[in-house]
Amino acid sequence: MTNAQTLTLARATHARRVRNQILENIVWYMILFLMAVITVLPFLWILLTSFKGPHDQIVSIPLQFIPNDPTVANYVRVWNQLPIGKFFLNSIFVGVTTTLLNVFITALAAYPLAKMKFRGRDAIFYLLLATFIIPAQLTYIPSFVLAVNVFKYYDTLLALVFPSLATVFNIFLLRQAFLSVPNDLLDAARMDGASEFRIWWQILLPIIRPTLATVAIFTFVNSWNDFLWPSLMLHTRDNMTLPVGLIALQGMFASDFRGVAAGVVMTVVPILIFFVALQRQFVRGLSGAVKG
Repeated sequence: MTNAQTLTLARATHARRVRNQILENIVWYMILFLMAVITVLPFLWILLTSFKGPHDQIVSIPLQFIPNDPTVANYVRVWNQLPIGKFFLNSIFVGVTTTLLNVFITALAAYPLAKMKFRGRDAIFYLLLATFIIPAQLTYIPSFVLAVNVFKYYDTLLALVFPSLATVFNIFLLRQAFLSVPNDLLDAARMDGASEFRIWWQILLPIIRPTLATVAIFTFVNSWNDFLWPSLMLHTRDNMTLPVGLIALQGMFASDFRGVAAGVVMTVVPILIFFVALQRQFVRGLSGAVKG
């Protein structure tokens, strides 16, 4: 085979690979676009419904998406009839407090499981992982008894903070991130006289900032959206968080789906903004933890 024929064959093979790659990318983008439409469409319908006026149809054939009489009266009505501002403040307090304490405690727990050698370290870690098979709902009854009879924090916001001070999933993510840090760096710090706490605080935590951001996002989102446990613990309206307050919204606006849609949007938008603002750190932290 001559050089010209070899070059022609190589070019044809390269062109075929490029075409196949383009077709594969097109298929994947079509799948991702379809998944995005399926995911976004329900929220988009709720968002547009929240702006519909009294003469716009909620359910019709064909379905009316764009309101003919857009208005913000639904948001004003919900805000005036329910203490939405108080719900927001309660959710923010619980979310921020839970996130800060959870990140601090789980990072402390993950460090010795990743970088300190002691008897039973791996056994403790695998026992923690084994708790994943236990549904959280099974722990609600003993947790409720402890909250009411022992800790005495029934119908208080602290009842939502204390049970979430540490989660196994966050310990796992942070342990994986710590494992990705070379041990030589820690050994050099120990030779310079640094304590274990200083190594953890000044060396390891700055290195795994993306994973810390990921853990913070997971914790905040779960705390913000949590409903079952807060509904068991909170009965005073002034102490309710947004998900629990929406139940009162559904009761007051049972025949007014526009008001319910406005309340749902007011609950979802803050967490969407929070995620969009930190999505880069979230992706970096999650990929780093998985690689570790």
